[in-house]
Amino acid sequence: MSSQIINPRLQAYRSELEALLLQVQHLATDINHGELQRTTESLRRNITEPFLFVVVGEVKAGKSSFVNALLEAEVCATDIEPCTDSIQQIVYAVEPFVQQLEPNLRKIGRPVDILQDISIVDTPGTNTVIQEHQIVTERYIPNSDLTFFVLFAKNPYQKSAWDFLDFVSAEWRKKVVFILQQADLLKPEDLEKNVERVREYAHQKRIQSPTIFTTSAELELAGQFEASGFEPVRSYIRSMVSSGESYRIKLRSVSATTHKIIETLATDVRALQTQLDIDRQTSATIQQKIQAGKKRSHYEIETLAERLVARYDTIAARIKQEFRESLSVLTVVRRSFVGLFNKEESMQAWVNDFKEHCERTLKESLQEVSQEGAQHFVDGVRQLLEGLTQDLNHLQSHQVQTSLISIKVLERRQEVIESVKAKVMTLLTDEGLVHTLSANAESMAAEIVGGAFVAVTGMILKIVEFAVAEALLDAIGIAFAGIGVVVFAVGLVWQRNRIISRFESALDNEKERFRIDVSTRLSEKLGIISEEVERTFFQFYEYVEREEQAVAPVLERYRAVEAQAQALFSQMDGKLK
Repeated sequence: MSSQIINPRLQAYRSELEALLLQVQHLATDINHGELQRTTESLRRNITEPFLFVVVGEVKAGKSSFVNALLEAEVCATDIEPCTDSIQQIVYAVEPFVQQLEPNLRKIGRPVDILQDISIVDTPGTNTVIQEHQIVTERYIPNSDLTFFVLFAKNPYQKSAWDFLDFVSAEWRKKVVFILQQADLLKPEDLEKNVERVREYAHQKRIQSPTIFTTSAELELAGQFEASGFEPVRSYIRSMVSSGESYRIKLRSVSATTHKIIETLATDVRALQTQLDIDRQTSATIQQKIQAGKKRSHYEIETLAERLVARYDTIAARIKQEFRESLSVLTVVRRSFVGLFNKEESMQAWVNDFKEHCERTLKESLQEVSQEGAQHFVDGVRQLLEGLTQDLNHLQSHQVQTSLISIKVLERRQEVIESVKAKVMTLLTDEGLVHTLSANAESMAAEIVGGAFVAVTGMILKIVEFAVAEALLDAIGIAFAGIGVVVFAVGLVWQRNRIISRFESALDNEKERFRIDVSTRLSEKLGIISEEVERTFFQFYEYVEREEQAVAPVLERYRAVEAQAQALFSQMDGKLK
């Protein structure tokens, strides 16, 4: 700028604001937001560039004519048809030039003295039918220091123009100067009436003390300088430049735009923080629920084992009683001698029958309890998975929707949740969970208890068979040795008590082994199920870890930017007014 800024405090603010913008630019890089990167880079560059005026208004409001008259040079083309088909930035240059920077952005250099202190941007109409014009205009507005809002003096009430004012003033907080162009087409009293209406509209838009000029480019170009209204506009510009007010406005403009950017990011950053917190909490909750489910299942295993042992005790007591009654002396004597002639009535036949009776009684009774316990076990796992599915559904309702923040890992969030949900649903189908839990509770019970039952009953019944057979052989041997029936009977009574004692001891001794075997088998089954469930959610755990690694630095940088901005803006607010 040609006017030097001698206020050291303003120079310090400029440096601090530039440093803040650099941090915002780094944040824009972190969140992969190219548009924000370009905006902050332009704002940093704008601090040291000439004061920037942006001229906006509807098509045929007289914007280009206003610019030409202000600069006292034919810079912008004018015609009956809309001529400004792109953004035109007009800057000072010793040698005139026109440079097409982008399809919709043109830079024009002219040796006009006033351009040493300011640069002007002429824009397409706010009501242009070419959508790209407004997109480019809206991209350029954040870098402006002052906006000349050109209205057609005869009809300054067009809705599209005032709607665009909301974008300029309310959204980006830019200082606005109203220009009622082509004022020569109105009678003085009608012009004054429209000026008052513009002032009222401005108040409605919360612009408390609007600056309004009435101009006529035609009168200016015709040499009627006092009537054209352009001298007050130039005087306004010169006053701002010479007093340093333009620099204050520039700092206010850049700080307001920076503040707007940070405010706009705030909502998305808070949503990002909330989503991360929910994802972390859900991940922890799922792991806690799985662990709680394992503890609950272990408790159910112990409860089922105790119930089976209790049922085992009840059946064992009944079998003991039946064994005593079936092994009376008379029955043994009769079967011992009759069995010599009829095998179907022999003691061996009785032993075989009793073995089958014991096995059937134990199996039916224990299978009933084990099937009930296995079904309860399966239902517990099913309820756990259904509860975890609800947690995943809740996650999907907290999805950050923003065009400002683009972190690659977040793009996979919904995909990961859907994938995990699909795996859980597979476990909950007949082909999934039921297969994992051995098709159904009945077969699961047979698998878990059956093995333990076979091992225990096999041991018990072998003891019964050998004990009875040994005792009978001893007794029969005594009889055939010629000792006599009385001695045989006495020996048999002694052997009977021995057989009963060994039989009852066998039942009692195998009870604890039965309980341990059942608990072990159930625990092994639980381990397989737990591994399957953990494997199902591993993808989500892994995603949350990656999300935290990607998002945490962004949140930390934003908090640093926010704190830096608050400290700077609180200092600048009082000094730049």
